[in-house]
Amino acid sequence: MGKMSRKNVDYFGMFEKGISISYDAALKLQEAFADGVINIEELKHVKDIEHAGDRHIHESLKIIDDAFITPIDRTDLLSILNGIEDITDSIEAIADHIYMMRIDNANDYMRKFVELTVVSCKRLNELMTALKGFKKDRKSLGELIIEVNRLEEEGDRTYAESMLDLFENETNAITIIKHKELYQLAELAIDKCEDVADMVEKVMIYNS
Repeated sequence: MGKMSRKNVDYFGMFEKGISISYDAALKLQEAFADGVINIEELKHVKDIEHAGDRHIHESLKIIDDAFITPIDRTDLLSILNGIEDITDSIEAIADHIYMMRIDNANDYMRKFVELTVVSCKRLNELMTALKGFKKDRKSLGELIIEVNRLEEEGDRTYAESMLDLFENETNAITIIKHKELYQLAELAIDKCEDVADMVEKVMIYNS
């Protein structure tokens, strides 16, 4: 991005690179859960990926700030870029919480949350790749947006089930505190993915 000519900027490429970083962070978090025992070293890599996301958005914001003309409204560009960064930040927040709270094992609910986050980021990656041609192929983009929305609804159901199970079956107060916040952070990551999909839908509507 830093080497990109400011007279020939691929603004949609900024979205692609940003969400690819989010996707990498989600995959790394999933790898940390791979065998049920949480791998702390893998969690540390999530923070490294988040730093790459920070660098990317700072470079992108400088280019947008200097731009005279942009392919879509400047406000929409910034909203989508910041929304993507929020996804990466929310994934890092999960990793940080697990590390600080010394949570050693990933239960079925957490594996499900992370799986939903991974798939949501993958669909958003496909969405951003296709966004350049949104005026020609709205149907495919619309289907991807609907799929991200469906995944968010599944995340809501998983959250409700996880909280019900936690308060019905867990008797250790410290475990309840740790997992309650962890489930909230996990649901938030999926919500952030839906937020970005909704932003893209707005751009499609306003630029029809």
